[in-house]
Amino acid sequence: MRRFLIAGLLACSAVACSNSKPSDSSATSASLPAASASLPAASASPSAVPVEQFPAVSLEPLKADFENPIAGAALPGSDSLLIAERAGRVILVNRSDAGQVTSTETALDIEKLVGSTDAERGLLGIAVRPDGLELFLSYTSSKDGSSQLDSYKLKGDQIEPSTRKNVLSVEQPYENHNGGHIAFGPDGFLYMSLGDGGSSGDPDGNAQNREVLLGKILRLDPDAEQAVAADNPFVNTPGAQPQIWLTGVRNPWRFSFDSATGDLWVGDVGQDQTEEIDFLPASQGGGRGANLGWDIYEGTAEFEDPNPAAGASSAGPFTEPLVSYSHDEGCSVTGGVVYRGKKIPNLQGSYLYSDFCSPALRSIRLDSSQKPLEQSLGIELQSTVSFFEDSDKEVYVIGLDDGVFRLRAQP
Repeated sequence: MRRFLIAGLLACSAVACSNSKPSDSSATSASLPAASASLPAASASPSAVPVEQFPAVSLEPLKADFENPIAGAALPGSDSLLIAERAGRVILVNRSDAGQVTSTETALDIEKLVGSTDAERGLLGIAVRPDGLELFLSYTSSKDGSSQLDSYKLKGDQIEPSTRKNVLSVEQPYENHNGGHIAFGPDGFLYMSLGDGGSSGDPDGNAQNREVLLGKILRLDPDAEQAVAADNPFVNTPGAQPQIWLTGVRNPWRFSFDSATGDLWVGDVGQDQTEEIDFLPASQGGGRGANLGWDIYEGTAEFEDPNPAAGASSAGPFTEPLVSYSHDEGCSVTGGVVYRGKKIPNLQGSYLYSDFCSPALRSIRLDSSQKPLEQSLGIELQSTVSFFEDSDKEVYVIGLDDGVFRLRAQP
């Protein structure tokens, strides 16, 4: 999860930031071992796309009042949106065909289930089943801080509170690195990110340990026993948790699937040195069984004090990031989405993301050789915590303090 600037906390002390404890020494540079799939090489300083290739864009505020919005989702086949607030409210936003807000209402309030929003806790993720019949919420529990995934029946745009069902519960040893993003993949399964459990440097070696769910991205079948998708990569691996899709993540704060290609993009928050964007093409398995390297590597550099679990996972192979950047440019990456809307044609196919500590909104395009080309979009939003798409694939950006905005072409 990210580190939020809330209730007097410093900007990097509350949600998914790198770490509040500065490092005493620099990471040792090392080449990352080859990945099991041939992915593009990491690029600490991606080549810039000429500015004239990028459209002039702006952020149009969604005219509604939110208190610390943190995630959003569209109701399929509708202009309506659901906005999750960190404290536990889900706000239904009804819009006209032109995209203007016509009304808002509290569709669900789970503040009693969420309880504390201290450190990196709270309501963290929201997703709607593609058929529009079920809502899923990811949050930390008021009882013990554990990560919870619950479902609710949807009837049109109405959430039925009495239908709440717990899909998954995962103990959390510390208050930070909860992850908590959820999204449906192109295969119809529900994916969920979980950080490494927190503290600093993954002290329990969770990210490299297939026997635990922490430090992983999960692939879940909400209708199955223990939410296990039957064809997951480690279902038949002795000792491994069967819900795991990929391993070796520190605190994945937002991932998404390209709606046109099915490719998986992950923003994984670093420790004291490096933030990273991971690209896992659908043509190469979309991350199936991949190991993204933490805590053996931070970005492409060998981590200064690795404490991985022993066993097959820690031996690699590892998938290196597509793009990484140092803390001179930010401190806590916010992964985004690939633009597939129709209103900004020149942005088509660009991956949009940001950093909680750096307000610039950024874009990555892949050239014909899959080389990442990065460019600032020339617009800023403070404390960016999320990106999401509406039913028309137009993109919205959420600032924790400033609200929800639609990305639009400059008039």
